[in-house]
Amino acid sequence: MNKFSSFTKTLSLTAAVILGSSNFAQAASITFGGAVANDGSGLTSTFIDPVSGGLSGYFIETFDKATGDLAFPGSTAYTIPGFENECAVNSLNASPIGVDVTANVSEVGVRKGTVSNVAAAPANDTTCYGYVTNNGSGTSTISFDYNDLLAYFTSSLNSNTVLGITYLGFYWGSIDTYNDFKFYSGGNLVTSITGSQLVNGTLSGNQTSPASNTYVNIAFSIAEQFDTLVIDTSGVAGEFDNIVIGLSTREIPVPAPTGLALIAIGIAALGLRSRLKR
Repeated sequence: MNKFSSFTKTLSLTAAVILGSSNFAQAASITFGGAVANDGSGLTSTFIDPVSGGLSGYFIETFDKATGDLAFPGSTAYTIPGFENECAVNSLNASPIGVDVTANVSEVGVRKGTVSNVAAAPANDTTCYGYVTNNGSGTSTISFDYNDLLAYFTSSLNSNTVLGITYLGFYWGSIDTYNDFKFYSGGNLVTSITGSQLVNGTLSGNQTSPASNTYVNIAFSIAEQFDTLVIDTSGVAGEFDNIVIGLSTREIPVPAPTGLALIAIGIAALGLRSRLKR
């Protein structure tokens, strides 16, 4: 297990009161489409850009040292040899704010460019990207555990609230139906989405077509908030860049005086930019 942490450019926590969750859908909502990234990486979430940043409460992993923090060069644990000076997991190592990435190093890579039968860079992405592969046999898995990051900001709020994640975005290159996504909370599976469900019948595998290289946005209900993302692949390969998560909140049952309603406390001003790479 490699521990990668998120970094903050600025940290300003402001509590915003949310009086309920009735406006949230009860199932994950999937949409396609993002914004052109300012660093040459193709597409990014409309919520945050690798260079200019964006809305508070969103973290981005670009896999590029160039868009990281010079004080924290990140980890090259999964970087393909020859790309160590360009590609890294842009996060604070050994920090209290952490993302635990678990994978077999032979099944995960971070690099630039396309190599036949290994990995294809997402369309128009000239920067570093990540991929997971089964190397031609079986199923390979990579896990992103955000619990340390969530615990850190939960303690900062000093309230009876735990943070969760209600948004996931990623630039998916040459979409393949054999990539599946599972979302866990507290070790329990809350929802899963297969590659076939995600592309909804769209032809997959094209390395240049906009239909097969798109930014995926998944919005989750309060009940589906997750703390761990697991990606499985049974092929060669699953490629992605500009992974973005959006923090939200969820209520937790705690003893309270009669008549005191539990409310969810949201984060309104996290001037955060982080990165989560392999």
